[in-house]
Order: sequence, then structure tokens, then C-alpha cells
Amino acid sequence: MTAPTSTPTLLTPRLIGRVWGGDRLRARAPHAAPAGPIGEAWFGEADERPGGVLVKLLDVQERLSVQVHPDDRLARELHGASALGKHEAWVVLEAAAGAELLLGRDPKVSPDEITTTLSSGNDLTHLLAHHPVQRGDVFDVPTGSLHALLPGLFIWEVQQPSDRTYRVADWGRSDPARPLHLQEAIRATDAAHRATRATAIDWDQPGEQSLVNSTHFTARVVVGPWAGSAVVGPHGAIATATGPAVAGGLPLGPLDTAHLSVGSIALNVPEGSALLIAEGR
Repeated sequence: MTAPTSTPTLLTPRLIGRVWGGDRLRARAPHAAPAGPIGEAWFGEADERPGGVLVKLLDVQERLSVQVHPDDRLARELHGASALGKHEAWVVLEAAAGAELLLGRDPKVSPDEITTTLSSGNDLTHLLAHHPVQRGDVFDVPTGSLHALLPGLFIWEVQQPSDRTYRVADWGRSDPARPLHLQEAIRATDAAHRATRATAIDWDQPGEQSLVNSTHFTARVVVGPWAGSAVVGPHGAIATATGPAVAGGLPLGPLDTAHLSVGSIALNVPEGSALLIAEGR
């Protein structure tokens, strides 16, 4: 049986103001941009739809809070039967010289040190692993993993469609609009978790590359020059171009993002461009 033809639809992002953001995302939706620094462009919503996926662009100019996300079980227990956890992954689109991020415990630190420090409410940022990053690096961020993005990063994020975030520390900001969630974080944190870079995009290898293959979503990239057909699964997909590309006859410019319906879609990705594709499960 012939697969249906996937239809692309250009998405307009919802821009979210964040104290740690910048100004580069304003151009994605200038007439609907909030005042002040913009940290996130959302392509989709945190509607907690099973099988769904949410894609974001993150402009990280200041430090994000140290935080952790719950798994589905804890989310349901604390927030209701329809709540989802928040497994996410990051693809580094740009990184300033010397940029890094925090993810998981430092290998020199024991799980007990994480648990004790978290329970006491003391600062634990020095217990987390520092990961130097560069363009194309990919990090899987499972639920339970303590983490923080640090300045100088521009990130493509794919995640479960949930906004369940528990802040552990906020670098002394003491903003009542950004409360800490220590009791929830204690329950959510996997103190034993140690993270590594999941993979990295090979920019010199044209064609499709798998980036993340998790229980909740997949992420892949098509590096140009490449032309051919790709298959979109039953939940559809969200695709973001890093440079000019064409998806199903729809021209995409740099950072343009489209929803792809289920089926087969013709892609044309020129040299110097890539197309990032996320699908929920």
C-alpha cells in the first residue's frame, strides 16, 4: 500500500520571556513578542498529550536555574492522572567559545552527597558535572537528571509536551515569580545519574543521522546536500531548518519550523543546511 503524502504546515512560535534570555528570537514573531529578554520560542504547546512532542528554540544569555523534571509516574501522583513528566534532549546549534552546561552528578561525587545536599537545601551546583559544548553536540536529558544550561548557547530542544519543572537553585535571583521546588525536586531526582554527551551531528556526512531514540520521542537530522523522501510516523513530526531547505514543496528559511503530517515527504536540504526532525511516541 502506498504511504500517504505528508503535508507540511509552517508554524508560528509562541515567544516566552525569560530572565536568562536574549533578543535574537524576537524576529521569529515580532508582532507578538513580549517585552524584555526572550528565552524560548515554542513550536507547540505543553498540552500533556500522550505521544506528542514539543520543540523549542532556547537563547541562553544568562544561567538557567538548576532544575530537575519528574517522570510520568511522579507527575501523575503530584499533578493528576493526565499529567506527563518531562524527558527532554538538547541539540546545540551555536556555542560561544568556552561554553558549557551542567548535567548529572560530577563523577567525583557520590549519589549520597547529592541526596544529602539536596535534602539540606544547601547549594549543590559544585556537585554537578560540567560539560564543555560545541556546535552539533547532542545531550539526552532524562527525567530525574539535575541540569542547567549556561550562557552562550543557542539550543534546539525536543521534549515531552509538559511544563513540569522543579527548580533547585536559581543563582541567588530570589525572584518570587521563580520559586524553588525543593520537596518535589527531592522526590524527582535520580541522585545516581551520570550524564554524557549522547552523540554529535557529523556536519560533513550528508544524509540522515539519528540523534536521540528514547521511550518518549525520537530526534534525527538530515544534513545537506541531500534530496530524497523521509517517512513521518503516526504522531506526525516537527522539523526545524538550520538553513534554507524544502519540505514537501514548502520552502523553509533558517530556523523556520513546520509540522509534518504522517506519511512520506520529499526533502531537499542544500549543502550547508540541515533539517532537524522530532517525533513523539
